[in-house]
Amino acid sequence: MITKKAEYAVIILTELAAHPLGTTITSKDIAARRSIPVNLVVQLLAVLKEAGWTEGTRGPTGGIRLITDPHKINLRAVIEAVDGPIGITRCLFSSKPCRDQQLCSLRGIWSRAQQEMLKVLEEATIKELAAAAALEC
Repeated sequence: MITKKAEYAVIILTELAAHPLGTTITSKDIAARRSIPVNLVVQLLAVLKEAGWTEGTRGPTGGIRLITDPHKINLRAVIEAVDGPIGITRCLFSSKPCRDQQLCSLRGIWSRAQQEMLKVLEEATIKELAAAAALEC
C-alpha cells in the first residue's frame, strides 16, 4: 500500500516543480500551501534531498529548491524513496515460498497487475503532475 507520507512527498515535489527550476520555497510555505504539517514536510524533504532531487539553503533568503528536472522524476521513484518497494500484495515479495504457490490462481494475476501498476507509476512524472495542477488553478 502507498502511504500518506509517499503521497505528501509527491505533493511536495509537485509544489516545487510548479515554480521555475532553482526557485527556493520555504518548508513553511509548502506546508501552508499544501496543508501538510510542517514537521512532516521537513522530514520528507530530508528523504527527497537524499534521493538527489532537492537541496536546501539556510538563512533569511534560504529555502528548498528542486535541483533535478521534474521530467526525470517519476512517481515510482518517489514512492519507493519514501516507502520502499511497491507491492500490490505481500505474496509477490515474500522471501519464503507460499505454501499454496502451486495451486494459487491469483499469483499470475497479481504479478500482471503489479507490472502494469509499476509501468503507470514509472510513466507519470512530477512535471506532468505540476502541469495538471496548474491547469486546475
